[in-house]
Parts: sequence; C-alpha cells; structure tokens
Amino acid sequence: MSRFTSPAFLRQAGDNHARATPPPSVDLTRPNLARLHSFHLKGKDHFEVDRELAGRTDRAAPGFQEVVLGERAFLQRAVRHMAEDLGIRQFLQFGVGLPAPGDPHDVVQDTVPEARFLYVSDDPVVLAHHRALLRDGRTCVTFGSLTDPGALLRSADLLGFLDLSRPVGLLLCGTVAHIPATASPGAAIGTLRDALAPGSRMALSHHCRPDPGVYPKDALRAEHLEQVFVELLGTGWWRSRSEIESFFAGWRLEAPGLIEVQRWRTLPVAPHIPGSYQMPRRNRRLALGGLGSV
Repeated sequence: MSRFTSPAFLRQAGDNHARATPPPSVDLTRPNLARLHSFHLKGKDHFEVDRELAGRTDRAAPGFQEVVLGERAFLQRAVRHMAEDLGIRQFLQFGVGLPAPGDPHDVVQDTVPEARFLYVSDDPVVLAHHRALLRDGRTCVTFGSLTDPGALLRSADLLGFLDLSRPVGLLLCGTVAHIPATASPGAAIGTLRDALAPGSRMALSHHCRPDPGVYPKDALRAEHLEQVFVELLGTGWWRSRSEIESFFAGWRLEAPGLIEVQRWRTLPVAPHIPGSYQMPRRNRRLALGGLGSV
C-alpha cells in the first residue's frame, strides 16, 4: 500500500487545480479499472500493475483497446444526441473514470454551455482527480455506486444539483459489466428509472458474450477476457445479448435498438471529433449499446 503525500499525482489545470485533502490511498499491488482505462486512452494515470493487466487483456483478445475506445465513442455520440437533438440539459453518469479529454461534459458544453453533469464514483482517486479539476459549477462529482442507487437519489449532492422533475440523461456506459448479478443491477437500474421524469433517456453499453453457436471465436475471446478481469480485478462480466436486453426492462428501446456500439449512429472518420472513432471488425461483437427512454 502506498499513499501519495502531495497532490502532484493530480493533473495540473491552472487555477482550477485543487489539493486533495487528505491525499487518497493508492494500492500499487492491484490493478484498477479507472487506471486501466487511462492507459487505453493514452493518459498518464496508470502504473505497472495496470499495464500488466492491459497486456493480459490484449493476449486474451488482441486489440482489446478497441473495445474501450468503441464504448467511449458510443458514449460521446449518445450524450451529444441527448443534448443537441433531444434537448436534455442535465446528465448523471455512474462509473466515471479518471478525467480525460472527450469526457461527456467536454463533448456537450462547447455547444450547450448550460448543460449540467453529475459524475458518480466510489473510487477515492477518481473522486480526487475530478474534484481538483471540476470547478465551474456546471459539472460536479460525488461518491456513489450503482449497487446502492437509493442512497444517491437521497443525497444532498444530487438533489442540490439535478432537478429530477425534468428529463435527465442517465449514462451507464461500461459500468454495469462490473456489477455482479448478486447485486441485482437490473433492479438498481429500475430504481433509477422510476426516479426520472418522462423524457429522460438512458445510454447503456455492456461487454457482450456472443452466442457460441453462432460466433464461437468471439464467444471464446469474451470468455477469456472475463477470466482475466475476474481474476485480476474481481469484476468484469461479459453477458449475453438477452441478459443485456433485460437491463432495458421498463424503458422504451429507441431505434436502432441494442446493437454493436460501432453501429449506433456511426459518424464518418473525418472530420475527427469525439465519437468518430470506428472499431476494427475483429472485436465489434464484444460490446453492445442502446438508448432507452422513459
């Protein structure tokens, strides 16, 4: 176990930089999902143990980074669609990672500056990073988990920042795969759905285990990835299409439905903007996404 004694591990952001008080504990003996994603997004907030996990995932499914980037591009397209096409002005994201260029508030607030984002994490290092950088009043971060949505819905941080009588964009991209079945992720999503106003939307993406009878090679890659994630992180489940569809129970699944994240409202490669990343074909079946409405 190691503890940073200064905020030097936080990215500098000019006058927006703030000290973490107290500095969060960082276990350098175990990989971390947020730091793994930082590695895949070419950030600097990762350690050797995280890079070792990245190597294991790439051996299990060559090009696994494509899945991470594909899900992130889906999130970017979905949040822009909610803001610019559907008029949603407040967003709630669970499982936010370490700050990186192209985060949802960056995608939206350039064109919809009044949009508000509440990020939710139970990772103390992620919370420290965001609290150091998010200082403009339109984007905030709070402690919480999808395993206990009721606690978040009762929290002053949420009730003082979001107006639940108005539509909310719920962002669940890449997080539900890390909630075990024993924690009833479908019921948790249902609790959130029941608290949201009509006109709200949910963008959800999830690691998929394709049907082994139809796509045996893809199913085997998914199985190997799940083994690596569960062994080293203790979470990370590749679920079947029907299991992922069940998370949309009570929502109206909007066109084009639950599909490969690459195929959801695909953008041209050029000009390069957030969401224009296109996954190579080899791992496209390993991530599904869709948009639900209340």
